[in-house]
Amino acid sequence: MQSIPSGYLQVTAALIPLEGQLFVAQRPAHKKFGLCWEFPGGKVEPGESFENALIREIKEELCWEIRVEKLFQTIRYRRNDFGIDLHAFWCSIYGGILRLQEHVAYRWATVEELKQLELTEADRQLVLLLENLPGLPHAKHNIISFFTPTER
Repeated sequence: MQSIPSGYLQVTAALIPLEGQLFVAQRPAHKKFGLCWEFPGGKVEPGESFENALIREIKEELCWEIRVEKLFQTIRYRRNDFGIDLHAFWCSIYGGILRLQEHVAYRWATVEELKQLELTEADRQLVLLLENLPGLPHAKHNIISFFTPTER
């Protein structure tokens, strides 16, 4: 179990690579940071590990089964009275059918394309770190053709 620093909300993010691109999703307009793009994930519940939180959030929000591979980076972000620690993990998909339960759109984008999107500030900081990588990791597991959004 990781120790949780006080004063900062603990949040996870999935970095899901596919053929040199990463998966991002767009937040709904009515939420904080509405219509910004983000690496999907969410809040860590009390007593929950970062990895289990990420698995749960991706299942709830995207209907995907993922494997959490390795921590990439933790970004600490504070603005006025709002502070988060964003724990970004490399992940791979091993099952499920993509259904956007929370987000309004999704896309696969290269790091260069991500720099052009309106991202949340913490995710923008992640992109700057990703820019310095020699290349994105290859997915370690088969990804079947289930990248179709559900009709709403």
